[in-house]
Amino acid sequence: MMLDKHAVWFPGQGSQRVGMGKALSERYEMARETLDEANEALGMRLDQLMAEGPMAELTKTENAQPAILALGVAMYRIYSREWGYVPAMAAGHSLGEITALTCAGAIAFPDALRLVRRRGELMQEAAASGTGAMAAVGGLSPETVAMACSVASSDAVSGDGVVVVSNINSLQQTVISGHQEAVRQVSERLTEYGASVIPLQVSAPFHSPLMAPAAAQFADVLERITFAEPAFPVVSSLTGLPYQNAGDVPKLLARGLTDPVDWISVVQYLENHNIAAAVELGPGAVLKRLSQSARLRVYAFDDREDEALLAAANRQNGEYSIGLLNRCLAIATCVRNRNWNAAEYEQGVVAPYRHVQQLIEGLRQSGGEVKEEHVSEAIAMLESVFRTKGAPAEERERRLSRLRDEFGLHELPGALQSERQYANSI
Repeated sequence: MMLDKHAVWFPGQGSQRVGMGKALSERYEMARETLDEANEALGMRLDQLMAEGPMAELTKTENAQPAILALGVAMYRIYSREWGYVPAMAAGHSLGEITALTCAGAIAFPDALRLVRRRGELMQEAAASGTGAMAAVGGLSPETVAMACSVASSDAVSGDGVVVVSNINSLQQTVISGHQEAVRQVSERLTEYGASVIPLQVSAPFHSPLMAPAAAQFADVLERITFAEPAFPVVSSLTGLPYQNAGDVPKLLARGLTDPVDWISVVQYLENHNIAAAVELGPGAVLKRLSQSARLRVYAFDDREDEALLAAANRQNGEYSIGLLNRCLAIATCVRNRNWNAAEYEQGVVAPYRHVQQLIEGLRQSGGEVKEEHVSEAIAMLESVFRTKGAPAEERERRLSRLRDEFGLHELPGALQSERQYANSI
């Protein structure tokens, strides 16, 4: 299995469970560090709540959302920094879109944690009236479900008859949301049409016009956040198109409380742009199950068999691979910088890093074979990064040794042959 041009996906609320992240933290130091960052940013033991519960407390919207985001970021860091994968695109389902933007660098991790906690609080407050409901509809097309909602809303004699499509998850699963009585009536009508309808245990009518007050308050919160350009395209689950720039982020995230999630459009966009595989990063495998009818191969990080496949995908018995080149980029990013000379940093870090990025993209587009000369260029980039950033010889040797072991290589073409040679070069 190779993962060249692929996407990463992040699930939304509802995928939380007691024990989430516990096994991962026991196996990966990076996961523990990420959850420690979350604890500090939120001023609470989020990791303990995730690992031990109780479920009633974890399920509260203001706790579930930062928990799911934190685990998604932890998994992404392992996937990208430990294993060296670089996604071509990303997408997230509802809350997961914020996780995707965070992993793409558009939102700082501490800001994202506080943002989703406040998002959860606002959504919980909107649910306080107890007037809303949601239900999952299976067996009918999204168009048929939308028509039933439209008829019911137009027939309502008061303002208490709002019911809309809130999630288009697949061709066979649509979710409706709105006032309790309206959702009940439409559910009965759809059952008569042959649908299977399951009421959802949620605290509010998410992705419906009833969330407008919360959306307005959330927009105010978003104005206080600084957003950056994503490092790779993030496909919006509202529009089915990538964010064009950082200015799109607050507008679409505010709309995300009232507008429907169109996951079908996300999957179609990826397929139309030659994405052949996706990796779900987060608790469970909700998005993998939703995409069983898609042409994409989908792997769930939280599935131990899939995780093993992903972890081993770059180890090709000593053969060179794009995964090896990606791993070099990941190592370059992880090396701590001790040099604040801007000109030296541009020449010794930024320029060679971009060169290897362009090399990888060229190989992906052409389908060309990774050769020794390509690996030499990537290793030369690493040597330049080590030297320019002022990395100690011990760190350099440790990282290169681990790289050799990961890919079953006896030696790395282009690497200096000894710590002494390296020490003399800095």
